[in-house]
This record gives sequence, structure tokens and C-alpha cells, in this order.
Amino acid sequence: MLALPGRTPILGATVELIGTAYTTETDSAGAFALRDLPAGPYVLQIRAVGFAAGAWRIRVTGGQVLRGEFELQRADVELPAIVTTGNKPEFGRRFAEFERRRIRRIGYFLTKNDIDKMNASTLMDVLATVRGVTLDCSGGVCVARMARSVDCKPQYFIDGQESTTYFAQNTPPHDILGLEIYRGASETPGEFIGSNSACGVIVIWTKSSP
Repeated sequence: MLALPGRTPILGATVELIGTAYTTETDSAGAFALRDLPAGPYVLQIRAVGFAAGAWRIRVTGGQVLRGEFELQRADVELPAIVTTGNKPEFGRRFAEFERRRIRRIGYFLTKNDIDKMNASTLMDVLATVRGVTLDCSGGVCVARMARSVDCKPQYFIDGQESTTYFAQNTPPHDILGLEIYRGASETPGEFIGSNSACGVIVIWTKSSP
């Protein structure tokens, strides 16, 4: 069961086991179930609009039925103060569009808060947690690929502009304010249809304006 502090059920929260294909949503009673799990340790992540994402470590043993109650804390979105000159875009406007797309729940989104919790040293460490994205480290340097094909490389955008793979993948995680991951053409919004977006798109929003 998923609830607010005070046991108010949360409807429509996304529940997934990080690094696996197991995912579901909570019903009107805040309940969910993940069935037929192989034995082993997992990280259960729960996300809902308007709440800080939560993660719990669980361990499944053969034939065991796990029951539990999980609580999410409300998260008010605070836009950073921005000083602008001339026609320089405001991140507040860009972040509003990021939130609009995130609420539609098409694609996979990570906020700065999500990324900071990972304490990741590279963008590849962050993308390794995203279902549908795999890392290819066969060449000595890890690169992201979409899981549907080993040769399917995503198109990168940084602050709304197409970017090269090398430049994008070397963006420090502490500079990232938000990530949008679209794992195929059917998920990708029109504003991110680029020269090589058929395999999917990874959009990086940074502390610096375009």
C-alpha cells in the first residue's frame, strides 16, 4: 500500500524495480502488486506527481509473499532564482515545460533531486538506472544505447539544442537540473525530433541557459 503520511492513498503512482522490467501503478486504494519475482535483492522505486520519489531495498526469497506500507512525502517545486539580461531564456520557463511533459507520463524523467540522491560521478552512472537504456562498455568507454537494439544510439539534446554524443555524455551530473529519456520514436515529443532521433532521445537540462 502507498500512502501519504496520515495514510491517505495515492492513486496512479509508478512502481518499479530499478534495473528490471517489473513495473506497475497503484490503484484507487493505493495498492499495487508485483508478481512472479525471481529470488534476490531489489531496489523498489515509487514516483508520483507532486511527491518526492522514494526508494526501498527489498529482498525476495523463493515462495515468499512480501507485504508492506510505503509513504511518500509531498514535494513542492521550487524554481531557482534567475537573473537575466537581454533575451536570455529563463530556466523557470524551461522547467515549466519539463514539468508539463513529466505530468503527461510519456517517457522517463529524473529531477535534480533524483540525480543528487544517486551520488553518481558520471551521466552514464545515472542512465544505468533507467529501464530501457543499456550501457555498452566494450570499447573501454561506456556509451548509452536503447535496449531494443544493440546498435540503437539515442539522439542527445542539451538545453533544447541537438548535441553530439561525446559532449552530452560528459555532462557532469551535478550540473544537471533535469533529464528526459524517450526510448523510441513513439514516445518522443515533436520538439525533440532531430536528425537521429528514431532510436530515442535523451534531453539534458543544465544550470546554464542555452
